[in-house]
Amino acid sequence: MPARDATLALVARRFGTAAPTYERHAQAQRHAAETLARRIAALPLPPRPRILEIGCGTGLLSQALAASLGEADWTLTDLSPDMLAQARATLTLPGSARFAVMDGEHPRGLAGNYDLICSSLAMQWFSDLNAGLLRLARLLRPGGWLATATLANGSFTEWQQAHEGLGLRAGTPAYPAADSIHAGLLPGSVVAQAHRQQHRDGLDFVRALKGIGATVPRAGHRPLNAGQLRAVMHRFEQQGAQVTYQFAYGQWQRPQGVFVTGTDTGVGKTLVSAVLARAWQAHYWKPLQTGLADEPGDSATVAELAQLPPARRHDPAYALQAPLSPWAAAPLEQVRIDPRRLVPPVVDGPLVIEGAGGLYVPIDDTHMMLDYIAALGMPVVLAARSGLGTINHTLLSLQALRQREIPVLGVVMSGPPSPGNRLAIERFGQTRILAEIPQLDCVDAAAVARQAEAIAPLDALLAPR
Repeated sequence: MPARDATLALVARRFGTAAPTYERHAQAQRHAAETLARRIAALPLPPRPRILEIGCGTGLLSQALAASLGEADWTLTDLSPDMLAQARATLTLPGSARFAVMDGEHPRGLAGNYDLICSSLAMQWFSDLNAGLLRLARLLRPGGWLATATLANGSFTEWQQAHEGLGLRAGTPAYPAADSIHAGLLPGSVVAQAHRQQHRDGLDFVRALKGIGATVPRAGHRPLNAGQLRAVMHRFEQQGAQVTYQFAYGQWQRPQGVFVTGTDTGVGKTLVSAVLARAWQAHYWKPLQTGLADEPGDSATVAELAQLPPARRHDPAYALQAPLSPWAAAPLEQVRIDPRRLVPPVVDGPLVIEGAGGLYVPIDDTHMMLDYIAALGMPVVLAARSGLGTINHTLLSLQALRQREIPVLGVVMSGPPSPGNRLAIERFGQTRILAEIPQLDCVDAAAVARQAEAIAPLDALLAPR
């Protein structure tokens, strides 16, 4: 059995054994769940939201959410069948509810399109927290929310210090710094809050951990013998028998909109972006603009063509002069591209993001445009030529997107129509053609408005098929 599977099985067994006694010992866990529920209650969720909970345990978070949200379509998951059974037996949730045994870090068999994905004190068991958060974010509907509580660096400091004072090392896992937690490049934030819990003595603390099932140590930890454990508990008591939990509350929203990329440079991405922005009355953002030495830039072009008011046009994160890839253009101006500046703007409606070049255009020394798209978690509209050569280029681009599990909304073809090429892309690319933009004699706002009339509403395109 692989090491990770063995660890998950052990975690499930320990928490399953503790299911009947969990809530009696879960004071800190209840505090985190209720705090997270209050944060979620302030989000602009729709009526009867579709909710996925990861690591529901006995249902502390769902119970708190039900009091504020009312009816919902609940999907509660946990690694432990016994925890799920306890939740099913004790919870009465308004609306409909289903329960599933599932590894939340690698979710399988879920419908997606959730309004809210939430988790309280389960994700500290993920082997790669940020990668797991991004996978979950892809299950959100556009505009949906990911809200979590997990343990951060600084948790159990007093227990660790009691070990270190005796030349020992505690078995507590390593937790990330709160400011290092992210869900790809989804807009959001993480707030760290310390919660201190007083215990009668060291034995009370150890029994509390056992009572909730949180007894799986970090990998490679050598258990203490009885004498060492007594010495650690005594030192812990001398320190005051208090334990600090550093709770990290994360909140991210999946942007409502699309990322426009192309099979190549010069295939009509900017025109497609203008048409989509006009059709959906969307905001527009091109995070990486190059070639300003030769042209005014795509932001100005799209704003004019789509007749965007200033509030719906957002300045690039990087505006570079040379007509090169961002990776090649940035050093010419002594600029270093920081991926953290490429987080989309928070807007009040749909957002169209336009990429630079094709999928394998380098952004910096370690990231391609494809990596950036994957980190955003947004569906893609692929701009392609209509003419000779487009089948190969388009199918390769679609394959690259799907290998990274990036959803494809569809393809927009530009140029003289080619029914054969359209059919081939639809059939072999297993995608839909959103529009065919013919060769335009005059590319102006009026022409863009005419093309926009043929674009389906964004909500209809995003609906599950």
